[in-house]
Amino acid sequence: MKTSRRGFGALAIGAAVGALSSASVFERRAFAQTRANHAEGVYDNGIIQLNQNESARGPGPKTLEAIHDHTSRRVGRGYAPDHVGELEQSLADHYGIARQNVALATGSTPLLEGAVRAFCDAEKALVTPMPSYSTSLAAARRIGARTVELPLNRNLGIDLDQLADNARGAGMLYLCNPNNPTGTVHGPEAVAAFVNRVRGENPEVFIHIDEAYIYYAQPGAMATALPLAMENEKVFITRSFSKAHGLAGLRIGYAMGQPQTLRRIREAWGLGDVNMLGAIAALTAHEDQEHMAWEARENDEIRAEVSGFFRSLGYEVADSHTNHIFVNLRMPAAQFRSACLEHNVLVGRDFPPLEQSHCRISLGSREEMAVAMDVFKRVLA
Repeated sequence: MKTSRRGFGALAIGAAVGALSSASVFERRAFAQTRANHAEGVYDNGIIQLNQNESARGPGPKTLEAIHDHTSRRVGRGYAPDHVGELEQSLADHYGIARQNVALATGSTPLLEGAVRAFCDAEKALVTPMPSYSTSLAAARRIGARTVELPLNRNLGIDLDQLADNARGAGMLYLCNPNNPTGTVHGPEAVAAFVNRVRGENPEVFIHIDEAYIYYAQPGAMATALPLAMENEKVFITRSFSKAHGLAGLRIGYAMGQPQTLRRIREAWGLGDVNMLGAIAALTAHEDQEHMAWEARENDEIRAEVSGFFRSLGYEVADSHTNHIFVNLRMPAAQFRSACLEHNVLVGRDFPPLEQSHCRISLGSREEMAVAMDVFKRVLA
């Protein structure tokens, strides 16, 4: 049987992904674009990527135009942090806070790593729901910090009472809202009650609220916890330009909180230098509220269609407020992933302790999801 270059790439990717239980640099590099790929118009080695949670539509037109317009000889003198201060100030002005209440980073990953290193150790545990976004947990394990991993509730939501119950002796509580991978969300009243309880019972514990997917939350489902962070130095939030803003490849994230808290995170771990093109892209994307509203509507419609598709086949899907869904397929995620990859569709990695039943499926473009749903129907049949 003849194997094309694209087919060989799919086989190699399948072997790589099959050998991994979590995202890694190796897996991401399997999809790295080359100049030859670009010239041929082949992306991701011909695989529909529904395994990560970047925006399938990428940056908006105004953001792409800004990147092009600011690509000049000036990038050769890029040590000066062009547009970085503007971006910090724009974020501060938008949220009604001071510039020193904002900390930029090369993606949100350094912020999560730095927070764990700043506030957790062998005595002071990281307390996190599982499954949830695992960067903080991985950081804690790397430094030998104590960890407490808590199950989700029966609706695949984070149990805030249980999280608060385990605050005694902890260094930091991690709350991803909306949660990755389940997509579930807590409203502002519930989050405020949780924070106030922890602050009253264990005032020394830090609370990290990760709002990476806030732009995809359904209207009225949640609100930012920034007011809580402005009231208490032990509360801070993180955000990312990698999701709804479509800038994953430019690596821009930020935290908001009180200056002394952000300083401790910055001193515990390098946050990287935001580059000038990333900064102008993030600044433009942040100010382009019209495009952000369109992105949210587009995702909402695709999410409703794909969730309805699985439910029509008799599968349970958690109500999602992100750009991915978490489906109870009643089979190991690895089995479903392997079968889909045979048809050039790659879905999410394992998420213990639910990897034997649930699979996370990121939402691609309308065209990609039309192809993917046909593949899902064949695989599940």
